Amino acid sequence: MIKNKRSEYLIKGTKENPRHICGISGGKDSSALAIHIKNTRPDIFEKLELFFTDTGSELPEVYEYLDKMEEYLGKKVLRIKADINSKHKFIVVDGEDDFNPFDEILSKYNGYLPSPRVRWCTRIMKIETMEAWVGSDYCISYVGIRADEPMRDGYKSKGKNKNDNKNIVSVFPYREDNLSLSDIYRILENSEMGLPNYYKWRTRSGCYFCFYQRMVEWAILSKLYPDWFEAARKYEVQHSDRRDYTWVKNNSLEKIKLNADKTIIRYLKKQYKKVNECDLVHNLDQMIEMVQRNEIRKFIDSWDLKKLHDADGENKEGCTVCAI
Repeated sequence: MIKNKRSEYLIKGTKENPRHICGISGGKDSSALAIHIKNTRPDIFEKLELFFTDTGSELPEVYEYLDKMEEYLGKKVLRIKADINSKHKFIVVDGEDDFNPFDEILSKYNGYLPSPRVRWCTRIMKIETMEAWVGSDYCISYVGIRADEPMRDGYKSKGKNKNDNKNIVSVFPYREDNLSLSDIYRILENSEMGLPNYYKWRTRSGCYFCFYQRMVEWAILSKLYPDWFEAARKYEVQHSDRRDYTWVKNNSLEKIKLNADKTIIRYLKKQYKKVNECDLVHNLDQMIEMVQRNEIRKFIDSWDLKKLHDADGENKEGCTVCAI
């Protein structure tokens, strides 16, 4: 309970005194939003609850960036994981731990892997976990949808019945302040937080086995994080219904790994034609040589691959946790 100026006690999580929450996905938009709120709405930031719905299958760079954000903001980012076997359906963990809710939920689906058509991973591990954490409290949720994204919509709180109260209300500071993509980059640069390191090779945040990854990103994953790639491949086994499920439609990870160099080089040749050579650190021949020498880390550390990705514009596919 808190005391207001009239010496009246208000219970946190009511209509009169709602909770203020902001979901951090580990991506650029939600990360910059927390910084923007701190800079422009200090009274809101003081009571803002930052949270991250952790699938237990995030890239290492995501956890590193969350730790960096906590230090910069001076505020904890609460790590919440789905726990389908617990009373509350979620648990709060301290930093990175070994609990992996994906495996338990996958068994519930008899090994049926999530896909763009059946996105049970986003629904259960992200959205329903957040809803369980909020409970019946009234909340104002600050969402990182920009002014230059008119077609995107935020999370809509749903009651059990159409007349139920909708206890989570979304607000959009970027739209209120007319901020677009270039402003997000500026906020991150000015804060010295910069972009998360996975943007060096990946187009968006997400689990290491995210089915929204582009083929070239799967190929690079096999080079950068062979253990994670192998872990994803092990999910592609024949299940009790005698069907084989794969992360990529009509393509196994084993096949992607065997053709990784060809996939990456083909992508480089295609994207190189779309960019200004002067904006790159390496020329095409040097890029191809580094791939062939298995010097993929040296290549991506130049940020050249991100520039090649950006030639196609922003990747809009993926889970919608940043729109909660």
